[in-house]
Amino acid sequence: MEVNIQETIFVMVNFLILVAILYKFGWGPVLKMLDNRQQGIEDSLNKAEEARKEAATMSVKLAEEVAEARKQAKAIIDEAQKTAETAKADILTQARNSADSMLERAQAEIAKEKAEAISQIRGEVADMVVAVAGRLLSENMSDSQHHQLVDKYIAEVTAKND
Repeated sequence: MEVNIQETIFVMVNFLILVAILYKFGWGPVLKMLDNRQQGIEDSLNKAEEARKEAATMSVKLAEEVAEARKQAKAIIDEAQKTAETAKADILTQARNSADSMLERAQAEIAKEKAEAISQIRGEVADMVVAVAGRLLSENMSDSQHHQLVDKYIAEVTAKND
């Protein structure tokens, strides 16, 4: 095997020309593309880091807002319970006062009706006594007739009251 120097030089020159052409026209765009790719990756990483930091900040802020909302909700519930207790106490007081007032009126009405009934009964008894006495005085009766007359008037009084 013989090495031909002219061919070797020709191949080397062609190779150097090819490398020069590739360097001039291919290497620059490839490097530019690689630089752009690297820059895009770095930008994406930076944006992801910023988004992570923003998410962490938002998470802390959201946790604070949730805690504040819970605190406000508890305050509202406590206030509502206090208001309900106050309303309950007021309603119970009003109910007791109303019941006491109704009881007093009922007792007064009962006492009044009792007094009227006693007065009416006294009047009726007085009228009956006067009538019986008048009849007894107007008639001369025997003891048996007196008993019969008294029994008759007692029966009449009982019939009127029933």
